[in-house]
Amino acid sequence: MPDYFVSSAEAENKRLEQASAVVRAYMDGNAFLAPIDTARGNLKVLDSATNNGFWLSQFQASLKDPNSATLIGTDLQDRFPDPPQSGISFQIQDINEPWPKSWKSTFDYVHQTLVLFQAGPKQREAINSLGELVKPGGWIELMEPQYEVTNDNKGPAYKQFLDMLGELWDMRGTKSGFAADLEGIVKDAGFVDVKSVLLPIGIGPKHKDQELAGVSVESTVGGGKNITIAGKSIPGGLKSISAEDFETWPARFEEELKTKGAYLPLRVVYGRKPEA
Repeated sequence: MPDYFVSSAEAENKRLEQASAVVRAYMDGNAFLAPIDTARGNLKVLDSATNNGFWLSQFQASLKDPNSATLIGTDLQDRFPDPPQSGISFQIQDINEPWPKSWKSTFDYVHQTLVLFQAGPKQREAINSLGELVKPGGWIELMEPQYEVTNDNKGPAYKQFLDMLGELWDMRGTKSGFAADLEGIVKDAGFVDVKSVLLPIGIGPKHKDQELAGVSVESTVGGGKNITIAGKSIPGGLKSISAEDFETWPARFEEELKTKGAYLPLRVVYGRKPEA
């Protein structure tokens, strides 16, 4: 199975920027939950799976002394802005490959969002490697989807969304519900003061801010397009959905989100590396 499925770099950048706004509404408008002292100078921060660096630009705007900070974004593919925003640098990095040795124990804060499915059965190893980049006293923060069918999420198109997503994850050896294990893995990696928060992200009419209802649908539908692109690349198609339903699913999914809405929960786990 190929590594990355997007309709275009521009569409994916827009989708993820929209999703960031949708999620921030459930984080009191903040871009992170870890207790980072943004008044400190000389912070060194890594954003793994940075996409186009949008999250880093938000974090930079929260700093009292942004000019003193070292802000680095990494991703599997180059969708980085050219030229990059002042004070932010970018580098290609696969989370399943070794990180630069010179980065070990140097970051005050390491942030990673929506990418652990790429690690398949080696998620623990990927988190351990990421954790090694954090210096004593620094923080790690991970955000991953914890999708599930509940009484509020019983729409047929949503159920098919989960089925297809689960099948695609299974091809990588990624188990459904993996986000529920993040807290334990972060603790096992040696972090303390670990907190785990489940954000009940509403979509469409279920979003807490109705000004973001339409944006939440658009960004989620964009993610659904990536699923259909992936499904069409598989010989014989996806087994979890009929060919007929697969063709009509995008339109049905969008309509269901617009009219009924859904909840797409996100698990946020953060922790501190003990002082040496």
